[in-house]
Amino acid sequence: MTTRRSTEDYAAMADEFEHESITPVGAPEVGAGAGIRLRDGRQVGRKTPGGNTPTTSVRLPASIRSRLDRQAGRESIRSGELIRKAVVEYLDRHGA
Repeated sequence: MTTRRSTEDYAAMADEFEHESITPVGAPEVGAGAGIRLRDGRQVGRKTPGGNTPTTSVRLPASIRSRLDRQAGRESIRSGELIRKAVVEYLDRHGA
């Protein structure tokens, strides 16, 4: 059941946000899906890890990113999936 908030509720929340600091309770969690709990106990970040796949960050010039996004759109897949396919194809071709 959802409770509607009043104008006064929103004003009080805005005042709290503007004048009180948000502090974590305890030490931050470490690892996949880690988050911190705010003072009111709400979880921040992912509740569960996204999987066992490690992430790798790559910087791409805007022109390459545009080409990547267009191709991913043509194939109806996400850019990350296209990148994975391209890396596998490259490694297969070069015997790695």
